[in-house]
This record gives sequence, structure tokens and C-alpha cells, in this order.
Amino acid sequence: MQLTGGQFKGRKITTPKGVRPTLSLVRESVFNILFSTFGSFKEKTFLDLFLGSGIMTFEALSRGFSTVSYEISPQVIKIAFANASKLGFNPEIIRGDSLKSSLLLKRKFDVIYADPPWDKTYLKIFDISSKLLSDNGILIVECDKKKRSNVLEELGTVSSLDLFSEKNYGRCCLLFVKLYR
Repeated sequence: MQLTGGQFKGRKITTPKGVRPTLSLVRESVFNILFSTFGSFKEKTFLDLFLGSGIMTFEALSRGFSTVSYEISPQVIKIAFANASKLGFNPEIIRGDSLKSSLLLKRKFDVIYADPPWDKTYLKIFDISSKLLSDNGILIVECDKKKRSNVLEELGTVSSLDLFSEKNYGRCCLLFVKLYR
């Protein structure tokens, strides 16, 4: 896979086996929407709740975000650090279950990106995001288009989060959610 923008546009990373990387068209759309929202990513923070291939974290770093990422698999983390080393990044990657330990971070994020295994429930993601997003922060959730209505139903139970945009790419549905306090 190769990065689609920022300082390291065009650079390739190794993708771990068994993960579902976010497609380049989806990544470009995400960062275009974020750019139209923030204008600049300087001094903006990005939390990747499910590192997986690492491509979203590396796209965020390449564009100027500071990042924190969670991943359970030690093999995936090893590949992510090897990719980071090739690019000259030193990302903060926490080994663990983001749904169990991310609230321990005690800091706020401008962007939270959640692309969990598509068989997961999203309610915990919404609850965590409502606590970790900065004022007017944005949560981006990637889900299977077939589960969209279930995910939106879960979103409806968290009063401080509101859907403001939605994009579909094949099976992938991206939900853009804002925090309102």
C-alpha cells in the first residue's frame, strides 16, 4: 500500500496479513473532509482505535497530525514499527484493547478513527469517543454498509454525538460524527 498524501505521499508500507486495509479512495476522502473542516492539521491530534494495517495512522502522520494508535497483535505492531522506521516516524502505538483501556489516556483528540472488525458492536466506540473527543472533534467510523442501520441505532443512544456526513464506497460505509457539548 502507498500513502496518498502529505509529506510522504507515494511512499509504500508493508501490510500485515489478515487485516483489511482502508482503500486509497476512502483515505483520500477522509483527509479531504478533515482538511475542509480544520484547514490545517498542525497541532491536531488523531487517535486510531484499531491500528490494523497502520495506513490511517501513517496517512495522519504524513499530513502533520500527532497520533496515538491501539493494536492488540504484537506481530502487527512489529510491522507498524518497521514501516514507521522506514518513513522516519516515531508513532505512539499502545499494545492493548482500545475498547478497554483508551479512557486511561486522559487527553482529548481532534479526530478519532475507528475501523474495527466489522462484526463488532459500535456502542462502546461511541461512548469512548464522547469522552475523548475535543470540543467539536470528529469521530470517523468505518463499517460494513449492511450494518449501517445497526450502527446508526447505537449512535442514537449517545446524546452528545451527531452524524454530520456519510460516504459509501462499495461495502464500506464511512460515518462522520461530531461531538457537541
